[in-house]
Amino acid sequence: MYKLSIEAMIEKINREEVFTATNTAGGFTLHIEKYVPFICAAVHDGSSMSDYLTGQCALDEQSRWNEEDPFTGKFIESLPIRIIGNDSRYYYDLNRAEDAAVYDVAWGKVVWREPLTPDMKLLSLSRHREFYAVLKALVAKIESKFGAAMLYDIHSYNYRRDVVEHKHPVFNLGTENINKNRYGRYVTRLLKELTKISFDNIENTVAENEVFFGRGYVSKFVTSNFENTVVFPLEVKKIYCDENTGDMFPEVIDRISEGMKNAIIATSLYFNNRECKQRINNKTKLLSSVDDPVLLAVDKKLYTLLRSFETLLYVNPRNLEQSKKLFFDSNYRKVPQFTYRPLNIDAYELKKRLYELPVADIYDISIQRLYKDIIREYAITIDMLAARGTDDFLYNSLRLYGKPDKTDVMNANYIIQSYGLDDEAPKTLGKEEVRARFSAALKAWDMGGKLTFGKNMAARVMVNSAKKTLIVNEKANFNENDIKLLTQHEIGVHMLTTINANKQPLKFLSLGTPNNVETQEGLAVLSEFLTGTMHINRLKDLAYRVIAVNMMVKGKSFREIFEYLVDEYNFGRDKAFDLTARVMRGGGFTKDYLYLRGFIKVYNQHNAGESFDHLLIGKTSVEYSGLLKELIGRGYLKRPHHVNDIFKNGEIDDATIKYILKSTKAVDEAEGPVLN
Repeated sequence: MYKLSIEAMIEKINREEVFTATNTAGGFTLHIEKYVPFICAAVHDGSSMSDYLTGQCALDEQSRWNEEDPFTGKFIESLPIRIIGNDSRYYYDLNRAEDAAVYDVAWGKVVWREPLTPDMKLLSLSRHREFYAVLKALVAKIESKFGAAMLYDIHSYNYRRDVVEHKHPVFNLGTENINKNRYGRYVTRLLKELTKISFDNIENTVAENEVFFGRGYVSKFVTSNFENTVVFPLEVKKIYCDENTGDMFPEVIDRISEGMKNAIIATSLYFNNRECKQRINNKTKLLSSVDDPVLLAVDKKLYTLLRSFETLLYVNPRNLEQSKKLFFDSNYRKVPQFTYRPLNIDAYELKKRLYELPVADIYDISIQRLYKDIIREYAITIDMLAARGTDDFLYNSLRLYGKPDKTDVMNANYIIQSYGLDDEAPKTLGKEEVRARFSAALKAWDMGGKLTFGKNMAARVMVNSAKKTLIVNEKANFNENDIKLLTQHEIGVHMLTTINANKQPLKFLSLGTPNNVETQEGLAVLSEFLTGTMHINRLKDLAYRVIAVNMMVKGKSFREIFEYLVDEYNFGRDKAFDLTARVMRGGGFTKDYLYLRGFIKVYNQHNAGESFDHLLIGKTSVEYSGLLKELIGRGYLKRPHHVNDIFKNGEIDDATIKYILKSTKAVDEAEGPVLN
């Protein structure tokens, strides 16, 4: 870690320089990534002690750890100004005044084997003074620059040692040193934001002055020296570790870190726009834009490992046409035995290399979580593809994509039973006519990309993102309307997001955020509908996919699904085979139900007036909308290079379809994939 003298630190602060350094003595570390109207402190995060005192201390490391505040520095790691104590509070306590900062006895335990000499105490207190000299300069700069400031003073506390079990709050805000008449609204706001943090199997409770009261020296020092700075002493219950053994619970630590980031930013924005000199309209202005070298390295390596990974290429059967002929010739008795392109990866080795990436070292917790989620989803995808033709394929497909729930099936049945089919123009375009029209469409969009024809495809048209290629099924039939709609679907969304992702400084958008299939297919279908010429037949086709996937998940065989489609819905045998093959390929591919779910979700958002521009920057999903907007605002990502005006200017002019969509049930709370 880069070291600076106290004088050099204060000089840099006065010049408003961005820097990270530890003071020469090593007692604390200051991170300034951007000058914002709030400071975060974790004065008891550390556990260090000078060598000359370690042997003198009567307490071992574990005994000291029990009263320290481990990981509190981690909780605020995503925030732009952080001052972190590196030394143990048994060495000297930064949250006590000088005359009480060096303990002889603490929490009923004798600290030193022999009493410290006056000189030893002076050495300890010199480190205490250095911390407060820098803190004073820092608060003075922030208050001067912005007119007002906030300091979040983060601590943790033990709760298992009580003889009588109490229901201690997860977060306790001490407010005795806060002027409630002046700052009460910000106390209320912070408490409200903290209640939004959720945990698995742990109830989140938030309290004010229930366990601790905010009487520490950090609060008293700042309040007595500055008129326009408020300190929020926040205690976190040690639900994130075993306070007796020191075992940590990483998932809980991450939840606290991300929740605290969001709570602090929301409260600070609220404070800034009422107390500070300049108002800001976006919380991203309160987050840093400093490059994280670990993030850049992880992103590059992740893309290198996965850039040629195209799931559909490995799921599409190579013998689709032969299997269809055999199935028909046998009067539906010979169930297809699909064969697939060999995997060109070592599944075990690839997963190993993914999990070896130092994702946990990315400093921003939200970005860190995103990359963990991407790796987790790709690991499941790898497991799924390695299990093609076995029951494990379906198991992993369910983990990856989920399955239709009652809402999905209800919507599908409603759509199927609503109204009849539309009359469509005959699909009479020849291969060269199809080639000419799609080639012209690619040229009109002016994004680059290639066109080719493919065999043994379950879809009529698809985009190979890795090769930026539009692949047209040479066996498929098209009319002019198909060309228009599929141009919007495949080029206006799938090709567009592929090209946009390629222009981003971070390459994870070429790989995709988790659950991007639902959002990307939803956007693609919405773009079809907004052409104003979509037939109800297409909407019903999406509904049939839900029914077929639901039957497959419930254990129905290839022949049972095929015959149900023929008998119940009057499918022609080619259409019935193609749909059954789509959902049965690999061993049970549940992806296709997401088209309808995704469409209903984004259609409702479109009707609510939401913009989709941030979702067009790459392979994105609505679940990460907030983070994507944040990353654009912070400069980590760019706004989309190409946009699709159909989302602003298009209109569904079919009253029947509008009525059907209005009558479907929202799917926002529907059961989705389970990434575990």
